[in-house]
Amino acid sequence: MPNTGDNTYYKLWQKGCTIIMTMLTIVAAIVTIINGWDQSIKYLSNIFGPILSELLVYINSLFLFPIAIICSIIPIVSYFTGKYRKNIGTHKIPCAFINLVYYKIANRHNKLLKSIHKNIYHSIYKLKDDIHMHRIRSLEEAGIGIEDLLYDIHKAILRSFGLDLTINIKMLILDRENNLCLIPFKHFRNIEERKGENSRAFKYCYYIEPDEYEKLSRYAAKAKQYYKKYGEDRKYEVNSIFTYLITKRKRYWMSNDLTLDEKIGDFYTSSDNYPEYYKSMAVFSLTPPDSDMLPEGLIIFDTKKTGGFSEDECVNLFGYIAHLFYELIIEYNHYESKKK
Repeated sequence: MPNTGDNTYYKLWQKGCTIIMTMLTIVAAIVTIINGWDQSIKYLSNIFGPILSELLVYINSLFLFPIAIICSIIPIVSYFTGKYRKNIGTHKIPCAFINLVYYKIANRHNKLLKSIHKNIYHSIYKLKDDIHMHRIRSLEEAGIGIEDLLYDIHKAILRSFGLDLTINIKMLILDRENNLCLIPFKHFRNIEERKGENSRAFKYCYYIEPDEYEKLSRYAAKAKQYYKKYGEDRKYEVNSIFTYLITKRKRYWMSNDLTLDEKIGDFYTSSDNYPEYYKSMAVFSLTPPDSDMLPEGLIIFDTKKTGGFSEDECVNLFGYIAHLFYELIIEYNHYESKKK
């Protein structure tokens, strides 16, 4: 056994042993299902030896048959639901099989969505009312209240849909040179990112190209041109989707795999290491529903996993959150202007 004082090496050793034993157990379970008890022991004895073989087959006979069956069935079901998962995913990028279970089975009759909506509604409107009625007496207190609200939203989405999301709000402003740009406002990191050593920075501002185009690929090309033109001397970062949503007055855009969208030329960001932090992203404008007005900003939901979103449910959920945050931001801005 390795030296347990070397924690990293010991963890790797534990993980390796777990993987090997899991694989052996699954193999033994499948062989037992196919060949029966006696034949399985004879067959496995030639590979693992008689004692280990009998132990594996015995364990499987007690409680691991269901695990073996599940391990065999899941890939088959995943394969046959591939087309359906592509249709309910994001612009033909499928949602993952586990997320299909969350959105379409656990959430039957929108049970989970209704629960989240109810909890979020009360939390946001309590904070909004506290600001409006001056029970919150400073901008700092209001900011802390919004951060606490993002925590509650993260917890509700994680509990209901298994999505460990980073939630990031950016506000739209005109800078001193009359450039439209998005500046950081509030954010909440996902669990994985909070545990990591190299957390991303949320201090960057994003330039919004004022011109309007028809295709996403054109927005991506213009963002890339901006990056190449200014390089390391650039004042702002660029993200083609941010510009697209604001200039086209679109309500949302989401992707189950940004690297695929980048390959086909529909997405570009000047953050060249973004896959280290997130691979799926949903961005919503902070505007009233069915409005073509310039948004107050954007709210961004992202995760390091791919296939996390089902468009129907996520439009319902994230769009609802964006609408409520729009009203909250209006109240916050009004409070801020009075304080000044």
